[in-house]
Amino acid sequence: MVALGYLIFAGLINSAYTLPLKLKLTWKWENMWLAFTILGIWVLPSALGMWTIPHFWSIYGQINTRTLMIVLFSGATWGVGMLLCGISVDLIGVAAMFATVMGVSTSVGAVLPLLLQGTGGVSLRAGMLIGLGIASTILGVVLCGLAGRQREKDEAAKIKRSGAGFLRGFIFAVLAGTCGSMLNFGLVAGAPLIAIARQHGASARDATNAAWVPVLVVGAIPAILYCVRLLRKNHTGANFLCRGTVPYLFLALLMGVLWFGSVVVYGWATLRIGALGAVLGWPLFMVSIVLGSAIWGVVTGEWKHAGTRARVLMASSVAMLVVAIGVLASANARN
Repeated sequence: MVALGYLIFAGLINSAYTLPLKLKLTWKWENMWLAFTILGIWVLPSALGMWTIPHFWSIYGQINTRTLMIVLFSGATWGVGMLLCGISVDLIGVAAMFATVMGVSTSVGAVLPLLLQGTGGVSLRAGMLIGLGIASTILGVVLCGLAGRQREKDEAAKIKRSGAGFLRGFIFAVLAGTCGSMLNFGLVAGAPLIAIARQHGASARDATNAAWVPVLVVGAIPAILYCVRLLRKNHTGANFLCRGTVPYLFLALLMGVLWFGSVVVYGWATLRIGALGAVLGWPLFMVSIVLGSAIWGVVTGEWKHAGTRARVLMASSVAMLVVAIGVLASANARN
């Protein structure tokens, strides 16, 4: 139950990290995202790692090159996935992109560690429950995507989205979901780093920072390059010199605290769950993010103009995701 509480909390704060982007700011998206990436994905994780793990940077010289390369590859792949999300949303819309990315990321992120670790420690009943839980999760996020699409139709009935490029956008979204799941794989592949951090005197919780830092530092590079490109293209680099720079930097740091905080708490939860931590934890984390997004959507008034069909679909999505939480929690208890 403690692990489940961690995962729900992690999902709630993760779903809130983009809320500052809803504010009307002088800074454009690329200004905020660049500041968030540098502060929240580079500086904050590295600082936390150095603070919580003795002789932090020496850890990376104590593992074999192959393991380090796998961890770095996981981070780079995850970073590409973040960019593909932004590309696909322009082609197929927010709702379709969200449903596709979350559904693919949930299933791949749970199954990949299971394949890596092997299934020897998984009972038949637990395996069936894991499969049912993942299927319920995918159905839940699909319903969420349909609800979002219906809401968009209700709010802008006269705006018609062209179907041109939908297949390309859908492929990008599938790739984005697959790449995005590599964040979870990076934690699994970074197990040797966590073990060495423990040998350095770090606690079980703090030791996970040794795996997160290389994944995130490398994963941030594609986003930084893309933001720099947008700054040059849109001539928005001068926004960093505007009067509101300090408050905007605070907002970007807040985004980083919420996002990376959710990642850290997710890592704690996987330790609590045990051997199947990355297998069961990732779907539950994704479910919690979807539920959190639904809550924040209501709080910020995103659904006030939605029709009955959209609200029913959203309620069905939430109900299915709650079922998925129960099934996956049961899988862990019965294994």
